[in-house]
Amino acid sequence: MINQSAPLESKRLKDTEFTLYGWNTCMQFFKNRPDDLCRLFFSKQRSPALVSVKKWCAVKKLPYRELDLESLNKVASATHHEGIVMVVRPMVPSSIYPFIKTGLGKKGIAVALDCIGNTHNLGAILRTCAFFGVEGMVVSRQEGQARMTPSAARTAEGAMEITPIYQCTDLASALRDFMSRKIFVIGTDLNAEQSLYDIEISFPCVVVFGNEQEGLSSSVKKRCDQVVRISGTEKIQSLNVAVATGVILAELTRRRNLQKKT
Repeated sequence: MINQSAPLESKRLKDTEFTLYGWNTCMQFFKNRPDDLCRLFFSKQRSPALVSVKKWCAVKKLPYRELDLESLNKVASATHHEGIVMVVRPMVPSSIYPFIKTGLGKKGIAVALDCIGNTHNLGAILRTCAFFGVEGMVVSRQEGQARMTPSAARTAEGAMEITPIYQCTDLASALRDFMSRKIFVIGTDLNAEQSLYDIEISFPCVVVFGNEQEGLSSSVKKRCDQVVRISGTEKIQSLNVAVATGVILAELTRRRNLQKKT
């Protein structure tokens, strides 16, 4: 039986709650953190595929409710929810310092973001990180850095539950600490002299992506062992930062796999 007591007002979420929507996003969350589910909303079409989730809600006495499209749009505050919305306890980003000390494997790759401002780019980068097995994504707490919002989580397609997110107060200082542990730091800049494809790469490594308009800050760029560009034609100046992340991580993964064979 469907529990009809689940409240609809998403605008009244507690500070300790977060809205997820989209099939892959919600199901990856439930696979990894079912104990953090608070409320479930779904369409009639999705109901048959949610038997196990509804059973969990019933056992845990969690509200769950079948809604029409208009009501789902209201709960999600979005229209591209794919017939499922979950209200959950958010995953709080971890401090970066334990990750710097012990987190990266011998051939590990991490991604650091220097004030990425667009939440959709943030979600797309996180999804790309999960696809390539990146061991952590580092973001700063400073103003201008996008935060993980429901729309960013939707864009990430469940990657928020796969790739750990670490926070730091000052990214330049964090990169200095990475370098002190012999971790290779690669910066990205469309005007860099060297191409990604021409440099030697050491592992483990951290690759840093800058703001969509301003690029890497000068303090962060100074902390990079190498600053590289992606070689292309002159017809378009640059790639979207999320696309650039995919290109660079694909090359780093290829290099890492070659090193493992030798």
